[in-house]
Amino acid sequence: CELKFRNKDYETLIAIRYEGNRLTVSHDVDNKRTWKSCFSVDGVYLPTGYYFGVSAATGDLSDNHDVTGLKTYELDTPEGVPRDERADIVPGADTVTAPREHREDPPPAMSGVKKFFLFLLAAVGIIVCIVVGMMIYQQRQENSRKRFY
Repeated sequence: CELKFRNKDYETLIAIRYEGNRLTVSHDVDNKRTWKSCFSVDGVYLPTGYYFGVSAATGDLSDNHDVTGLKTYELDTPEGVPRDERADIVPGADTVTAPREHREDPPPAMSGVKKFFLFLLAAVGIIVCIVVGMMIYQQRQENSRKRFY
């Protein structure tokens, strides 16, 4: 799902839950303290013994993302349900298709530094052309005055 979470006057929340080989992502971007489902995928297999990491990439934008909390909970296996050894499984999923339609990223725009140097190069090129043109014009003017008939 796609969410508009920028420039809010309150915290936006996201919940990622993995239980029983089901991965569910929910959000609260409207500050209503209720979770709305973003997507849910069955058949996701994650091993134990791994670490959590949080990162963000914003491209050319200057943006700030604060992680104000990260809570993890260990879920108990109910009585009578066999407990598989999950440390040795390979991470994977039954389906490899994305839960939403894939869209290609737009090509990156030129950064401000690239635009500045391109403008500077163009300005220097125009100035060089003007100076060379003036020199050629003055040389022709001098040559036209030196003719003897």
